[in-house]
Amino acid sequence: MTNSVEPLILPRPVNMTPPQQDPAEHVDDTIDIRGLVSKLWAGKWIIAICLLIAYVIGYLSTSQIVPTYRADATVMFDIRQNNIVDLQDILGEERFDKGKLEDQMLILSSTSLIERVVDQLDLDQDPEFNPALREYEPSLLDRVKSFVSLPPGVADILRDLGLMDPPEGPVEYTEADRIAREERLRVVIVENVKDGLWLNPVGDSRVLRISFISTDPDTAADVANATANQYIVDQLEAKLEATTAATSWLSVRVDELRTRVEEAENKVEATRSELAAEQGQSLEITEQQLAALNASLVRAQSETTRLEADYNRLKNALDDPDALDTVSEFRASPVIGEIRQQETDLAAQVIALSASVSQDNPSLVLAKRQLEEVRKHIREQVLVEAGKIVAAAQNDLIASQEREATLVGQVRQLEQNAFSQAAEEVTLRQYEREAQASRVLYESLLARLQETNAQKDLQAADARILSPAEVPLYARSQQQRRTMMLTMFLGGVAGIGIVFLLNMLNNTFRSPDQLEEISGETVLGTLPSIGTRMKRQAVLENLRGKPNSSLAESVRSLRTSILFSNVDNPPKVVMFTSSVPHEGKTTSAMLVAMTSRQMGKSAIIVDCDLRLPALAHMIKDTEDRPGLLSVIDGTTPIKDAIYEEPTSGLHVLMTHTKERQGSISAADVLSSRRFEQLITDLSKTYDLVILDTPPALMVTDARIVSKLVDAVVYAVRWDKTPRGAVLSGLKEMRTVDAPIAGLVMTMINEARAAKYSYDGYNYYKGKYRDYYGS
Repeated sequence: MTNSVEPLILPRPVNMTPPQQDPAEHVDDTIDIRGLVSKLWAGKWIIAICLLIAYVIGYLSTSQIVPTYRADATVMFDIRQNNIVDLQDILGEERFDKGKLEDQMLILSSTSLIERVVDQLDLDQDPEFNPALREYEPSLLDRVKSFVSLPPGVADILRDLGLMDPPEGPVEYTEADRIAREERLRVVIVENVKDGLWLNPVGDSRVLRISFISTDPDTAADVANATANQYIVDQLEAKLEATTAATSWLSVRVDELRTRVEEAENKVEATRSELAAEQGQSLEITEQQLAALNASLVRAQSETTRLEADYNRLKNALDDPDALDTVSEFRASPVIGEIRQQETDLAAQVIALSASVSQDNPSLVLAKRQLEEVRKHIREQVLVEAGKIVAAAQNDLIASQEREATLVGQVRQLEQNAFSQAAEEVTLRQYEREAQASRVLYESLLARLQETNAQKDLQAADARILSPAEVPLYARSQQQRRTMMLTMFLGGVAGIGIVFLLNMLNNTFRSPDQLEEISGETVLGTLPSIGTRMKRQAVLENLRGKPNSSLAESVRSLRTSILFSNVDNPPKVVMFTSSVPHEGKTTSAMLVAMTSRQMGKSAIIVDCDLRLPALAHMIKDTEDRPGLLSVIDGTTPIKDAIYEEPTSGLHVLMTHTKERQGSISAADVLSSRRFEQLITDLSKTYDLVILDTPPALMVTDARIVSKLVDAVVYAVRWDKTPRGAVLSGLKEMRTVDAPIAGLVMTMINEARAAKYSYDGYNYYKGKYRDYYGS
């Protein structure tokens, strides 16, 4: 056991009962931001080292990057060519279609356009794009092979196993292989040019930014401008090709339609001539004649009907003499009129004679007789004349009927001719329709051909270059910045990951709360560290020389917590133990004993570690006095074995190495009746008896002695004692129902503990540890 002592920690408020926590606190799923930041701040040097390594790696990586230059050219596409005839086409606003933008980007990155750029600028002669022109740089394997030569036998074995390539010999290529290699090389050159080409739209406009990245600034500007120019040329050539193709197609179609129209029209004329030769006249003339005959026939039929009606009327009137005077034709006859006039004159004479003579006058009678004879003669003449009129009417009727019959025959003949001609005209009209359709299509295509020929010389591209690319003056640093940012980011992530990994892999206790939560026992106090690898005697001197230091306050707080662990029956016999050695157990016991003595209480500390006693080395007692074993075996009175510390007046019952005998068992001594009686006697004499026992996991001494004490204080070293050791030691003590009062966390580095425990009593004690001095 060494004489050095590791530092101790600040005290905590005393909990008289096991820690009780609100169940709701265990269900808190919120992210502890302050805790995360505290862990990161505690591992800041790890993160800083990782960032430094990342910076070095990034710097070395970026130093190997060849500087590149970027040149930009802008092109506006889809320029509308409005029709000045259509006002709506001028005033109407066309909606912007982003699909057109993607189409133009595909055209700009097309293989055919890039090949034209390669040919224009002879990029296939530039080593930047043609890998066949680059200088060969040996690989790492080639460099190793150049320094290391294998024996022929070993090389043959490796070749047989497929681990080495066969020796290179002269290679002969056929013409087909040469062509295939040139084609593949051409593809590689085009792809290398594509890799340096970047196309980006400018906002929501119709403007495209054509960028090219190259190791040579002139090449970057030339390729960007050539790409823009070839894009314009490609549009013009595409339009010209389309116009030429349309013109060629239209010319062929127009010639075909012209021949077809001529053939159709000739066929119509030939058919029309054949019809005219067969019929003597055309269908139109026949139809006109038929119309005229039909009109004459209608008139003839009307005349026949009229004549037939007149004849029937006259015939009926002739059969009724009394009705002759009612018929106009009879009245209009001159002969009948003359006869009627004679009758009228004779009647007038009779009337006149009747007025001058009597009725029996022979002259009157003669006149009346003559009048009757005249009337009789008149009736006969009227009948004869009427018969002539009826006969004339009959003759007219017969003539009209004959004329009608003639017209009917003529009409029938013309109708037959018309029907025959109409049947033949159907074919003619079909030929005419075909000729007309061919003529219309011919005229339409002829007009379109003329328009196409007129537009052929007026083609304009749908895009124009807004600004050509200028030769860049400075190299791009984006790649270097990206590399540095990436490496620094990865370095930071690695550092943070290491910090959290170390925190997760940590198997010790770094805060009293953590110790309480895992062990289930109350932390009575915390003792700070006052130096690195400070000797135990120096720790005791610090307590004596600085009674107001943080260490002194922590020890007094621990003593108070021990005494108040049982308010009704304050413990008088207190045992200090730990899980493993070097946890500050003996020093903590000595400090508590000294503090009790300084507070005017009688106290004694007993070294119960019979195997490796430590109090004698701590006090540096050089007197040859008996110790604990001498008291137990009865060879020395207890008052002669007790050592009184001159400065504080503390009584110490030590175990000296010279007292130990090989046949003595420490467990038997500590479990003996004499040792029990000794402790009982001391508790009657002193206000506080402190027993310093060996670690609980090393030997059974602590469990044996725990049956004789009122309270057990279990020491745990901060950030040192493994969690499993603490839990196993407490389990060992619980198996014998040891009166564990609580735990004390020792040798706490307050500055580091304040970083690990960002909140709570320990944090603020660490933060304000210099308030009262140290």
